[in-house]
Amino acid sequence: MASLMSTLLLLGVAASPARAAIAAWWNGIGPQILVQNETTGQIRYSACNSYDQPIYSYTDGSVLPLSHKPKASTQLAGTGWWNEKHTVASIFYLDEGGNIANCLLNCNMNTGLFQSQGNWIISHDAPSIHPNSGLAALVLGSEAGYRVYYHDSDGAISELGFTQIDGWAYRGIVSNDINSLPALAAAFSGKENITLVSPRDDENIATTRYNKNEKWYRTTLPQALGGNVTDDETSREDISVNQTAPSNFSLPAWDGKPGGMGITIDSAYTRSLWYIGNDSSLYSVFNRNYYWNKLSSQSAAFWPTADKPNAELAVAYEFKSGMVRIYYMVKGQLSEVKFSDNSWKAWSTVAAPLPQVTQSATPTPTSSDSAEPADTGLSTGAKVGIGVGVSLGAIAICAIIAVIVLMRKKRRTFQQSEHADDASTTLGPNTPAPSYGTPALARASAAQYENLGWEQKVVPASTTYPSPQQEVHQLHSHSQPRELHVPPQPMYELASQTHLHELVAEPPRGYQGY
Repeated sequence: MASLMSTLLLLGVAASPARAAIAAWWNGIGPQILVQNETTGQIRYSACNSYDQPIYSYTDGSVLPLSHKPKASTQLAGTGWWNEKHTVASIFYLDEGGNIANCLLNCNMNTGLFQSQGNWIISHDAPSIHPNSGLAALVLGSEAGYRVYYHDSDGAISELGFTQIDGWAYRGIVSNDINSLPALAAAFSGKENITLVSPRDDENIATTRYNKNEKWYRTTLPQALGGNVTDDETSREDISVNQTAPSNFSLPAWDGKPGGMGITIDSAYTRSLWYIGNDSSLYSVFNRNYYWNKLSSQSAAFWPTADKPNAELAVAYEFKSGMVRIYYMVKGQLSEVKFSDNSWKAWSTVAAPLPQVTQSATPTPTSSDSAEPADTGLSTGAKVGIGVGVSLGAIAICAIIAVIVLMRKKRRTFQQSEHADDASTTLGPNTPAPSYGTPALARASAAQYENLGWEQKVVPASTTYPSPQQEVHQLHSHSQPRELHVPPQPMYELASQTHLHELVAEPPRGYQGY
């Protein structure tokens, strides 16, 4: 049966149209975005030095320098941090051979371009990888290292991990339950409290959580799984949705086929899931106090309609402030939906780089420039006479203006304002750049992740970085997205084991910079 399912999925992949995968994360000073070009297969990225407001070009040199060529329509995942000198990114994708590849990159803070520190295949130990696999990635800390999640050939979610001692290794199946490919996303609020989200079927979303007892627990919403608690050891034959159990809501515009999903966590440990429905609209559900419900939809001024149904999207978030950024294509442009300061902001397209102004020197007259112009019907003598007349007239006008100016100077004295210099709007070369908010979680979990065995700590000599006086401050906000009122009968995430509550996060330890 599993073999037949895999064959059908492979046929579906071969017949499916190309998809432009998107990935995003908060890198410590701003959002970082990746987009695969549907035509060329190249992976483009937003400027890695653009701080809070991302900058994205469709034509410049912002293309990942990869030695392992990405397959067409690969899913993308990434994570990154600010190491007090430059941003760092670690990105993951499927190559043309169906392997999971990783590339580590340092940002040139002058140019905004990434510089590769290495490109490797990391899935040598993986028993199998589905050709239409989703990808999700996390960096948990200096000791716990990386985690990468993907679908195996049967569509089950599996895990790869990296530590300084073991390098990259296969860590096993997270859940044997079925999934609708390829959407997959991950987030964490402590290395022992990880949540994965994926489509399960045409009615339900699945969440899989890593608990402090080092086991993965699987739940679905809005319909719950039947039987006992489902963990990573439960066989597929023993997992099914309880079709008769009542649910509080249904997923709007959901058919189980989103091009991508996102998950965010705020400082109140509220988890929110995001997707584009089959009506091309943005939707979200959230979990608070251990039950799920729908998030209020916003008007098109805040949540615009995507270019296609079930469109790809990517999400970046800042844990402490509750800031959320959502990226997807609107009218052919990469666009940003933004929640900050406890409110939704008007959506906008991601800004393009400013055009470079090139100043050309004044051209030196050549023999052709000074050549006699074409015949205009005037004789040479007439042309000379006109030129002399114009010159004399100009001299006379200048003399009259000079006399008037001298007379006025005798009547009054002009005084220069003593504050003239202060009124200048020109920033000097030493004017410090503004400080931007930085997420506490991003800095704590990966801000100075310097001890990876395969990382080459190479910083270009020509690169300059922000001044040490330019401190990166925390955002002071405890806001989260507005939600609907709680229904009288909440649907618990673990219906039969409600005592398994969400864990209080154990903040990852920070580490020293480069």
